[in-house]
Amino acid sequence: MAYPSEPPRPDFFSANLVLLFVVIFFVFLLLWIGYGLGPVVIAAVAINHVITVIDHRRNGPRESPPRG
Repeated sequence: MAYPSEPPRPDFFSANLVLLFVVIFFVFLLLWIGYGLGPVVIAAVAINHVITVIDHRRNGPRESPPRG
């Protein structure tokens, strides 16, 4: 809980996103150097799937339009 007398805290969200991007870039680069492009693509697809699962759990599945 922030008290009125405390100074405002800085927001490091964007800085953390940039750092996360740099770390993932280096991990992908090391995978590519060590094993080739295949494992990088597999890791990217796996990360995308995990993010999608987390999104569906938080927000529920998107309602698709009726067919027919």
